[in-house]
Amino acid sequence: MRQRLIDAATEVFLEVGYAQASSRMIAERAGVSHTLVNYHFGSKQGLFGEVMSLTLTPSKVLGEALGHRPGETPIMVSRRFVGTVVTVWDDAHLSEPFVAMLREAMADDSVRTNVAEFIEREVLDHVAARIGGPDALSRASGVAMCIAGLVMGRYLLRVGPLVALSKQDVVRVLAPMVAVHLR
Repeated sequence: MRQRLIDAATEVFLEVGYAQASSRMIAERAGVSHTLVNYHFGSKQGLFGEVMSLTLTPSKVLGEALGHRPGETPIMVSRRFVGTVVTVWDDAHLSEPFVAMLREAMADDSVRTNVAEFIEREVLDHVAARIGGPDALSRASGVAMCIAGLVMGRYLLRVGPLVALSKQDVVRVLAPMVAVHLR
């Protein structure tokens, strides 16, 4: 049952994209009840994560990393956020599926489109909701650009000086740039 849902979701995401795909559409393709999507994967996002072989769902990581605690300043939140990103990406067991997904997205337009839609809806929108305010999506885009540069340079291209930085150095350098967008 689970594999039938994964196979059906793969087809549906490629055909209509993440945004247009629904749990009902995927379940219908698999010939099962739509409630099984939530039972097996928790949500459409969880199913997409499974399809893309992600071991962590971005919204769970973002929720923890960007959660505001009383008395915290934007720089404190950004340090925790950048530290979490580096911790996840530095762990090869966790990051290998992400790296493979991004490489596949760069090589295949249909996968790129689905990954872009997923990032927009499940990462940018989530960050924007955490930031709040009329320009939240714009500021969330600023956060995403900072993190995209880190991911591209340190984990995909493996630029020597970026790879050589300790987690603490990455946080020290990048957190102030992220904090600007969290104000």
